[in-house]
Amino acid sequence: MKAQNKPVISAESNPEKRNLQDMCRQADQLFFHMLFHPKQGGCAMSTVTTLSTINGVNVEQLGANITAIQGDTGLAKFQFRATNSWINGGHNRTTIKEFYGVGQEDTTRTAPFVPDADEPPVLLGEDHGANPVEFVLHALASCLTTSMVYHAAARGIKIESIESRLEGDLDLRGFLGLSKDVRPGYKNLRVQFTVKSDAPAETLQELTKHSPVFDIVTNPVPVAISVQTEGIN
Repeated sequence: MKAQNKPVISAESNPEKRNLQDMCRQADQLFFHMLFHPKQGGCAMSTVTTLSTINGVNVEQLGANITAIQGDTGLAKFQFRATNSWINGGHNRTTIKEFYGVGQEDTTRTAPFVPDADEPPVLLGEDHGANPVEFVLHALASCLTTSMVYHAAARGIKIESIESRLEGDLDLRGFLGLSKDVRPGYKNLRVQFTVKSDAPAETLQELTKHSPVFDIVTNPVPVAISVQTEGIN
């Protein structure tokens, strides 16, 4: 029976639950290794790789990438970039195109992505785009989804559809500097997935923990900010 409309189980603070999650992560890493790492006298590929594409992911190419990174860890180093220009009020525009990865500058993108950000009228903006904290929800949702899909494909888990709803609680007193006891950013984030798949909800939830954006929002990341001033004519 498919686990349709079955909510993902929330993470618990129970030590036994944490130990189980650690075991699942180790098993996932071992599965990747067994699935794609060649051995003497043959290949350790699972039978699931007879399907070259699972969930829209080319698992053969995924295996080749993993094998290449195992042979040269420098290929795993990536640097992503963005530039931003202020337009007016809360409206600003970001341009995203070049990045560094697999040992070289990427040249595959012929045109940049250009998302606008603004604020709604209640926050003195003109709604030219989603606001920055809403973009955080977009980044988290898309990265959690991609992580689930990629790792499910590697395990041979088929997914028919994924829907998610995200909510974030924010208190403006932090942004406005009205209280030192209130943080400027989100106080809580909630993600609810509905997934059509034969895999257990617990397994699918564990796959999301590989998400880079989940790591970014749940662990402190050093951010260096510098400001260069120019005179106004």
